Amino acid sequence: MVNNDFTILLHDTCSHSTKLIYNEMHKAGYNIKQEDDTLNLYEYVTNNHVDLLIINSDESSEEEIQIIEHVKSISITNIIFLTNDIEISSRKQFIKCGLLGYKIKLNNILTIIHEITTLIQKLVNNKNHKILLIKKDNDTRSIILKLLKQRCYEVEVVSTGTAGWKAIDDYNISMIILDINLNDINSHDLVSKARSKISKTLPILALTNKYDPLQLQDYIQNGLSDFIKIPVIHEEFNLKIELWMNYVMQSKLLQKQQAQLEQSLDGFKALTNATIEGLVMFDNNICMDTNDAALHIFEYEEKNKLIGKNILDIVSSNITLFDKEELLKNNVNHEFEIIMRKKNGLEFPAQIKETNIIINSKDIKIIAVLDLSEIKRKEKMLSQQSKMAAMGEMIGNIAHQWRQPLSSISIGASSIKVNHELNILEDNELYQSLDDIVENTEFLSNTISDFQSFLKNDAIKTNYEPEKIVKKVLKLVDGNIKSAKIDVIQSHKEDILLYGLENELTQSLLNIVNNARDALKDQNINPKLILIDTYLEKNNVIISIQDNAGGIPNDIINNIFEPYFTTKHKSQGTGLGLYMTHQMIHDHMNGKIEIVNNDFTYENDDYTGALFKVILPNSK
Repeated sequence: MVNNDFTILLHDTCSHSTKLIYNEMHKAGYNIKQEDDTLNLYEYVTNNHVDLLIINSDESSEEEIQIIEHVKSISITNIIFLTNDIEISSRKQFIKCGLLGYKIKLNNILTIIHEITTLIQKLVNNKNHKILLIKKDNDTRSIILKLLKQRCYEVEVVSTGTAGWKAIDDYNISMIILDINLNDINSHDLVSKARSKISKTLPILALTNKYDPLQLQDYIQNGLSDFIKIPVIHEEFNLKIELWMNYVMQSKLLQKQQAQLEQSLDGFKALTNATIEGLVMFDNNICMDTNDAALHIFEYEEKNKLIGKNILDIVSSNITLFDKEELLKNNVNHEFEIIMRKKNGLEFPAQIKETNIIINSKDIKIIAVLDLSEIKRKEKMLSQQSKMAAMGEMIGNIAHQWRQPLSSISIGASSIKVNHELNILEDNELYQSLDDIVENTEFLSNTISDFQSFLKNDAIKTNYEPEKIVKKVLKLVDGNIKSAKIDVIQSHKEDILLYGLENELTQSLLNIVNNARDALKDQNINPKLILIDTYLEKNNVIISIQDNAGGIPNDIINNIFEPYFTTKHKSQGTGLGLYMTHQMIHDHMNGKIEIVNNDFTYENDDYTGALFKVILPNSK
């Protein structure tokens, strides 16, 4: 119900009325009208439906009682009386008029207004609750019925235990009030049926006109909730009914929340079983639950085969001490790669994410497991494709590197032969030609060694200087760089060390340099520039590679590290070079690679081009 569906009539006879009640109720959205003239008040309640009449008075006099009694005689309106009178005798006298509330104002009018709005909400909620009253027709029953109706409860009234027995079959009953001295049926049997038929927590209140401790104890033990003494004291009756009805509403709310929780839990279980990630829950590092994906990953047929295992039982026995400590930590959210173990002992690479949550006051660890076996296999395949593409680049470089020295060797050998046949070969000319041939063959041999070093799959991590790697890369591509008429300008900070696989950085930088060369070779600009710098920044080693080829179009710059993305013709590129560079730098070197279009100045001229920044941790 919205507030404006509840009609309030205010009768304010205070000598210093501030209209505070009217304003606050109106602000809360209630349909409120004020009639201060008594005759107008009577006329309004006669001709209109009024849910609540609030009488605000300075005192408690006979005149206010007459108003209340007259309103009661012409309507069924509930009445709340507000007064400054603190005399207990006055309170008792007014309560007898059947008021819904009698409130004393002691500079607490805002508190009283809050109490009234709370009471209104209870009245609205009470309409949804049925109370079964089992009591023969007499004055007590009439009083109880009036008090319950005044609180807006739906009441079903029966006069005998037999009729009450049939009425209990109604599952919508929220409370039972019964006379324990029924003539036709045992009250214990009624209580037992109500408990089994409706609810074990159903409030059942007994009416009794005498206090017999043994009898009352017997009824309590047999399922009775409480007692109401006859003759009924209005305020005590209302208080007990309200307390027990609050219990009913709280129980229903709890049941609703529990049902929602169970529904959410079922949904959560369905969600966890729908994910491709294995989810394993641990209490004190002992498995307590798992989803279906985890059973598939670890190759267990049933949950109970995995439940009860220690967290270290599902990881490789060869993991590092650091990984082991990370795995056993609690109250830490972290993510890392680790080698895990299936039921049959087969080990596999996995990415795991560990989260800690509180469930039923327990610190529970949840580990999400993603099997990387297929990803690693594809990554290895892509790496191999990238390596083969790099080998193709190397063959081109070898052709460029060898063309000049082979030509020199051929010319030197031919010169020796011709001069010898003409008998004009001088000894010094012979030695000079032979020295040139030896020098060129040594150059060819060194070139072969450089390419063998690049292609060698060396898996041993070492400390190395990035400057030497840059110079090694430039030596590998020297022929292609020169044929494209590109100037390479280097700037290196000394005393920088990196730790890892030299060949991975070599291949990464080679891919970036080749990318810059390809961007520049068809450009009609002079000079064509590649600027390579190595320096330190916030304890990181930065290797920057800048070209002046005009930059990368903004609509594709964010795609260049994707696999198989290339702007070249299919015959010229695979789209794997920069992808593998990104993978090696991020996943293998714990670094980052960034790409931006950058404006820069070189020798007083302004240029624009792509700037690659490789950011790696300084091993020093």
